[in-house]
Amino acid sequence: TAAYAMASILREDEEGTLARLFSTPTARTDILVGKFLAVFLTVILQGLVLMLAGRLAFSIQWGQPAAVALALTGQVVAAAGLGVLLISFVKTSKQEGPVLGGGLTALGMLGGLFTANMPDAMPAAFNLIANFIPQGWVLKTWRMTLAGQPASDLLLPFAVLLVMGVIMFALGARMFQKRYA
Repeated sequence: TAAYAMASILREDEEGTLARLFSTPTARTDILVGKFLAVFLTVILQGLVLMLAGRLAFSIQWGQPAAVALALTGQVVAAAGLGVLLISFVKTSKQEGPVLGGGLTALGMLGGLFTANMPDAMPAAFNLIANFIPQGWVLKTWRMTLAGQPASDLLLPFAVLLVMGVIMFALGARMFQKRYA
């Protein structure tokens, strides 16, 4: 959701509204931060709705409220940062589907999302690779949360997700600044 929501910047570029935004005295980074915050709020809302649906439909016990808040916030920051980074590689809305679909699928596979129910079946190298991918840390964080671990145990994965999200946002913002200089 975060990556596809950030794709609105491509449509704005193609329709000319982005050029109008850039002609205002607003800094380009501020425009990206605004988009990031909109994506952040959208993904938080989506996560809350899905969690409520999981609770009501499947009686899922998500864990302690503080741990759930850390897990969801870390996931959303990382997702929004990744969305900015991935969309910075896309030049037109026609490239959006293949680049985002391929990138997110590859990262999901490397992060362990496709084999979440059989972690011991994966080679050790894949478990190591997951330590460098946001999806791997999100999966670890939610496993800890669902296992009932307290919020204090989630501080390291939460911090890693925050740092990853900020770094990916900064790299994506830098690439956008170069593109629209």
